[in-house]
Amino acid sequence: MPSVEYGRFGHQPAALNRRTKIHVEYKKRKPQQEICACLKWLCFFMNFIVFLVGVTCLALGIYLCVKDPRAILEWVDVVLNPAIVLIIIGLTICIVSLIGSLGALRDSITLLKTFALSVFFCYIIIVICTFFLFILFYSDTTDGLSAHSILLYSIERYHTNRNIADFVDYIQEQLECCGASSVSQGYRDWQRSEQFNCSDSNPHPERCGVPFSCCRRSVISEAAGSANPLLPAMRSLECWQHAQTKKAQELETDLYTRGCLQPLRVLFESHAVQIGAVVAFILIPVCISVCLTNLLARQIDHQHYLLEREARRNERRRRREKQKFLSEGIFGLRRHNNKKRRSVTAPLPVENRVHQWVLQQSDFVGHEPFA
Repeated sequence: MPSVEYGRFGHQPAALNRRTKIHVEYKKRKPQQEICACLKWLCFFMNFIVFLVGVTCLALGIYLCVKDPRAILEWVDVVLNPAIVLIIIGLTICIVSLIGSLGALRDSITLLKTFALSVFFCYIIIVICTFFLFILFYSDTTDGLSAHSILLYSIERYHTNRNIADFVDYIQEQLECCGASSVSQGYRDWQRSEQFNCSDSNPHPERCGVPFSCCRRSVISEAAGSANPLLPAMRSLECWQHAQTKKAQELETDLYTRGCLQPLRVLFESHAVQIGAVVAFILIPVCISVCLTNLLARQIDHQHYLLEREARRNERRRRREKQKFLSEGIFGLRRHNNKKRRSVTAPLPVENRVHQWVLQQSDFVGHEPFA
């Protein structure tokens, strides 16, 4: 049997098809893209870079904690331990930046708003800490919480807390001071210490002495250059032993006699402007980050609104087409225009129309009527 070609491209004409396929397609309009790709990836990479900084701080804190482990017995151990401070700061930065990165990557409004609130809350904490620092140095020293009371507390806990001891030694060595309050006889504040007081009931060998950090650096350096190898050790013992039993004029050549409160105030007042400038400068990236995050969240919210509106439109359009199909049948109403009369074919029964609509959804309609 010779082959027969249909049409130009070999397709069978529609009149020869044994099956009639009817497709009801809805014209779906794609909503306008409201999310700026540059803004989205900018927020993501900014938070990712901050996340890497937080990981670095966290790793450094863990390294210091493992290298020099110290027990945490009270809140002072958390504040004065650099390893714990780095771990807390690094962990906070990692968590907040990770929330921002995931929110920008996954277009999550909840995560983005949580990130913005977290950044704002962290900045508020920084401002409160700075304000508290100003209060410490400018408040009355007679009562309440102040720099003077903190120094006296550190002197009393010098031998019971290693972190406090390192903190006091660092201040006395760097500021060249000894004790707390007095300008000329600050070394006598060590009478408050349990091991340095001059009471007769004190059995410790440090009785009436002061910490070694009160000694002048020139004393040990001059003794180290002598021919006698035991002279540096002897001079270091003579420096701090029984210092509280001597007058300030006798000790001026060996150790520092002024208290640390006044040098601390001078140091803080000389850097107060820089501290305020740093806190104000931190506000700039905080505002930029919060504004960009809120802008991205608004774009995502508007995009969700457009998608939901288009979905509702498509659902209403589908329902209208379905209702129209059930009311008119698959072939519709055949209207014949005539000058004298207009005849309208009767619609199919309801059962036949339902059956044809079901077959239409499966992309197949048979010629046999529904029995």
